[in-house]
Amino acid sequence: MTTRDLMSLSDMARELNVPRQTVQRWHRAPAAQDLKRETTPISPLRAVADAMGVEVPEAEEAQPRYPRSVFVAYCQAVGYMDEYGNLVPEIQERVEQKKRGRWLPVHPTLDPGRGRRRRYYVTHVADHTGLSLNTIKLRATPRVAKEVPFPAPDGIDEMDRPYWYLETLKPYRTMAQRQARMRPADGAGKAGETEGQTGGV
Repeated sequence: MTTRDLMSLSDMARELNVPRQTVQRWHRAPAAQDLKRETTPISPLRAVADAMGVEVPEAEEAQPRYPRSVFVAYCQAVGYMDEYGNLVPEIQERVEQKKRGRWLPVHPTLDPGRGRRRRYYVTHVADHTGLSLNTIKLRATPRVAKEVPFPAPDGIDEMDRPYWYLETLKPYRTMAQRQARMRPADGAGKAGETEGQTGGV
């Protein structure tokens, strides 16, 4: 690997047009008390490198650097870049407008592991299965669990957002379609209105 293949945290920030502090969070390992789930406390960038099987000794230097391939894979995993390594316009607009708060990828993203499976987030799951966002978010409640059984996420991404793989969702798409056909005719309109309300996310 040549020096030209390595990127500093400042290089990453400039390419994405985000504050350097944002990239520093990707480099830092979370503090033990901040962990929301059982996991090895390593940084998001190192987690991606590990999933790729790439060693990153330069990450331990005074001026941390990572292979460009790890940077791109991270951006593809969380939704900054598409599968071709291009910046996603909608996310770039969000950055330029300095919008804050949690956001979800516009399109399914690419898992950094060797399988490179696509990750589907809440909004994608709603589109794919025909279930409402509220149904998916509330799937753990007894009422929803009884009406529409739904699987736990396949994983939590580098920004602490749940995602599912397509093979997990396929049975539930079929189930949702079957339930839609079984709805009483006089309730079809109301059900359709409910399923179409995806605002406020």
